[in-house]
Amino acid sequence: MGMAPFTAEAFRHAMGDACRIAGLSAEGAELIHITVNAVFRLNSAPVVARVAGPQLGVQDSTLVVDLARWLENQDLPITRLAALTVDQPVITASGVPVTFWRYLPPRPGPQPTPAELAGPLRRLHALSPPEEFPLPAWDPLRVARDRLRRAPDDIPSAGLAFLHDLADRVAAELPTLPFALPRTVIHGDAHIGNMLRTPGGHTVLCDLDFMSLGPPEWDLVPELVGCLRYGRPWADYQRLVDAYGFDPRGWGGLPTLIRVHALNVLTVVLPLLRTHPALCVEWQRRVQAMSDGIETGPWVSYRRTI
Repeated sequence: MGMAPFTAEAFRHAMGDACRIAGLSAEGAELIHITVNAVFRLNSAPVVARVAGPQLGVQDSTLVVDLARWLENQDLPITRLAALTVDQPVITASGVPVTFWRYLPPRPGPQPTPAELAGPLRRLHALSPPEEFPLPAWDPLRVARDRLRRAPDDIPSAGLAFLHDLADRVAAELPTLPFALPRTVIHGDAHIGNMLRTPGGHTVLCDLDFMSLGPPEWDLVPELVGCLRYGRPWADYQRLVDAYGFDPRGWGGLPTLIRVHALNVLTVVLPLLRTHPALCVEWQRRVQAMSDGIETGPWVSYRRTI
């Protein structure tokens, strides 16, 4: 069976249900992001609500809550959970998990830079795995394959066939990669879009959905892809890897990880395609380019099509 379409209205309804359970008002809440999750800024309190889409279940959201509390105890620079009178995640009557976080208002001045990722990543990668709960092993294809299995029925079949084939090819390559760094706790989706500034001007990591035990090289791929795909300055990436202490561009396994990243980016929006025509056009353009062998050509940001 295909995945139900994501709509802002469905997410808002789930957010409202969760707010009622948590004793918060959803009136005037602003939708500020929608992909795997929908993120709402509440008007009634300095709180952000993250509503999980069908790709993420209660177990996933529970792990995120456990990770947030553990990392706070480790004094890692991450966003903090909001203080509620009920347990998190909050589960709506329809079974949708919702988590609530402290809101960090936008600050005037420069936005977080790639180089500022280096410090939090080095600290994260230096941690021993938590003893309080099991951290899953890095499995970069699990979510993508699940998205493909549950893709809506009206997605162009040629595109889906290519993505299934890409997943098979990457799955055969991953076990052969000679990783240069020891496996450790990784963020799993480390890019400047998942960094925020605190009122004091410090940067913190957010979006813990893909944390696992895995190769640190993976956390250096998203910003590199930002240069390859979206034209971000290579000098900024150089500052990131210089500050981190490892540059994956000299490592032989990088092309495979770039393909894994592309697969995840191309599958994350499958439930949105039927309700966002401009997004569907960009998705088809990306898939066609990759199927033609153009694996590092420019992409238009999804945010510009939604």
